[in-house]
Amino acid sequence: MTPRRCLAAATLVLAVAGTAWVALPGRHAAATPDGCVACHADVSGLGAWHAPQRIGCAACHLGDAGATDASSAHAGLLTIPGNLADAPRTCGRSECHASVVPRVERSIMTTMAGVIATNRRVLGDDAAPAGGPPHPGVLGDGVADSHLRELCVGCHLGQPKTARGPIGEQSPGGGCNACHLDHAARDEPVAAGTRRHPALTLTPRNGHCFGCHSRSGRAATNYEGWLEIRGEPPGGLRAEQLRRLQDGRFLRRVQPDVHHERGLECVDCHTARELMGGGETVADKRGQLRIVCSDCHAARLASVPADRIDAESALLLALRRWHVEPGQRLGTTRQGDVLVNVFVDGDGRGWLRRKRTGAVLPLAPPAEACNGDPAHARLACTTCHSAWAPRCPTCHTSYDPAGEGFDHRDQRWRPGTWNETAGPFEAAQPTLGVHRDASGREEVQTFVPGMVMTFDRNRGAQGPPDVVFRRLYAMTFAHTIRREARSCASCHRDPLALGYGRGTLRSVRTAQGAAWRFVPDAAASPHDGLPADAWIGFLRGGTGMLSTRDDVRPFDVGEQRRVLAVGACLGCHAGDAPVMRAALRDVAGTFARRSPRCLVPNVR
Repeated sequence: MTPRRCLAAATLVLAVAGTAWVALPGRHAAATPDGCVACHADVSGLGAWHAPQRIGCAACHLGDAGATDASSAHAGLLTIPGNLADAPRTCGRSECHASVVPRVERSIMTTMAGVIATNRRVLGDDAAPAGGPPHPGVLGDGVADSHLRELCVGCHLGQPKTARGPIGEQSPGGGCNACHLDHAARDEPVAAGTRRHPALTLTPRNGHCFGCHSRSGRAATNYEGWLEIRGEPPGGLRAEQLRRLQDGRFLRRVQPDVHHERGLECVDCHTARELMGGGETVADKRGQLRIVCSDCHAARLASVPADRIDAESALLLALRRWHVEPGQRLGTTRQGDVLVNVFVDGDGRGWLRRKRTGAVLPLAPPAEACNGDPAHARLACTTCHSAWAPRCPTCHTSYDPAGEGFDHRDQRWRPGTWNETAGPFEAAQPTLGVHRDASGREEVQTFVPGMVMTFDRNRGAQGPPDVVFRRLYAMTFAHTIRREARSCASCHRDPLALGYGRGTLRSVRTAQGAAWRFVPDAAASPHDGLPADAWIGFLRGGTGMLSTRDDVRPFDVGEQRRVLAVGACLGCHAGDAPVMRAALRDVAGTFARRSPRCLVPNVR
């Protein structure tokens, strides 16, 4: 049995624990005749399970389905159902998706709990004031919450969609609509004389994600190979190197993620439980993330027999009309979540099926260099395979009481506005640091400047400055993965990688043998004396608040010295030279056997 053969058939029946799944959601939302269909029978485009002829119109749009005149029938009508405020009585009604809506309401894309708590902590406010867990709907009027209400929380799923039309680059929020309303779907033929309704899709397009995720971490732009430009674009760029977004921002072409080049969309990696939440309340994004690179790229993939998968995964397969033959195994994450589009053979090799097109792609195991190397055992996959990350080294934020800003909590304009002036964006390989997981295991991960920020908290017209300065780096998954790895020198001899910022780093002869010297490009900050783009000082440890998270840190002085010791060797030896390969197996022994001509700065 080959993976291609087992994916070929299309059926709605899947045997799960001895039960044939043929009953799908929305099977009879209209238990009584729906009078709306008398006037709207010509509506098509919704597919089999949401067709008006099957569930009526009032199941989603409310109104009075039993009325005999248009005015009465349209009383209480929702022209745009799916907003989270309405979802419990539309999408989440008992015969439809009752179990899903509470999950979405608790998800991090709705609560933004991590963003809110971090912003409060950074600006010196109580991270968890009275009123329950952080949520955009219960923000207060303090400095941090005022800043959040205007500049940060416009993207959360509870933000209502108020205008009919496609989900676009400026369409944050919208509840269920944000992901599942698809104006572009054209799979169902339209009979002459019928009106097409936007589809309700199981498979959101990348464009659904773009409206929110082209901001903040900018994963959507990175993935496609675009870097934001601050202000007007420079001259000399060809048309294909430049893109203008609907909100006026300009992007320039860099290098896309290899998964984007292979045609994968966001939902091909990210799962329903990861996106909509599992029902539990989480404190920040890391509590909802479920996928890691090794779930799909391992010498032998974790898997589960198809007849032992959970009911939701079985339902997703049925809705996609993907037939799974008896004995077929499906991939799982390290946490045991079923990956419904990963199929695994008896040898543990995997194939990924694209959720939109059905195209099947082999899943490659890690290269030989990724395994069995004790010198790099702590490195995450992203450490070597992130091609670049967007960096913004400085940000200045202040309040203008004479201006006007839009309050996303109250959905109205209010006096006073927060103004941000950021430094120029650049694309560079990320800085490296250390993440400690719940078990205490440490892993080298990728970081970017998160908040190298001067924030004036004064909101009075005549008040004195109340400046908070922060130098915080944030752990990032840049979504710029490449099959080729970054060079040895780009970690061991690059001051940006080590957290010192841009500059000239070189080893020099001294009376004692050798030493490192670093000359930064950026001027020293008046707040802490470090270069504007630095995370830590040269061969210095970090103190105080260093990151937007508590479980990460920059390299300590000992780690910096050990990294730079290898960097000194790379001044003469290529990264793949025999002596450097030997050092991968035995670093201490290789240094002990080095020639007296080798000048290596003190590694202690």
